[in-house]
Amino acid sequence: MVESGQDRVGFLDGAGPAPVQYLVKRVLRTVRSVGDGVWSRGGGHGNGSEDVNRSGNSAEKLAAELLWLAEKMVACGFVEEAVERWASASNLASLSLLAEPRVQGSLVRVSAFLFKQAREMELAAEETGEGNEESRRQTKMKMLKSWLPLLCRASNGTDVPVLGISERAELEKVLEESIGRLEHEEQEQVLSLWLHHFAYCPSSDWPNLHASYSQWCTDSRKLLLLH
Repeated sequence: MVESGQDRVGFLDGAGPAPVQYLVKRVLRTVRSVGDGVWSRGGGHGNGSEDVNRSGNSAEKLAAELLWLAEKMVACGFVEEAVERWASASNLASLSLLAEPRVQGSLVRVSAFLFKQAREMELAAEETGEGNEESRRQTKMKMLKSWLPLLCRASNGTDVPVLGISERAELEKVLEESIGRLEHEEQEQVLSLWLHHFAYCPSSDWPNLHASYSQWCTDSRKLLLLH
């Protein structure tokens, strides 16, 4: 369950466990609970609509807590760890495609937030020359392959969209820049995955990565001519 306001205040004031250990334990426990299927459609362990609704409500709280935890980890300086853990949550990413729309919405927000953080971290590392470039590339690939399907297929809300127009445009730019820095074969993997899930939802035109796809096609033709 989501911790109380008093617990949050205590953490922000520096009381309790060391921030990173505390947050990592919370992330792992929340992801494990979500992964157990309490939030999937029809995933209630009891009988009747009341059990399903209870599971859905619990799932929405867990998903919202993940966003809060990600924001706090970044605020405390643990951006790399937050990004790596989200990139590695492939099982959760797969299950998210079956989640209730409200849960999907929360997970989209977590993904959008951490995609942006990953891009900022990559730019900062390039400027300073610090960190392991290969490790960052692998993490970026895992994150794109895990969470791009959710961005394409999530039910972004019929009443109020999860992300605003400017937020969507910003995230599209982040995704384009991230994909553009991958190796050609890696771009093919990511864009093939995007095209598959993007085409699955003809009513949605987001995230629109046609510019990245067109550039990859152009580069592919050039490579073919060279060989």
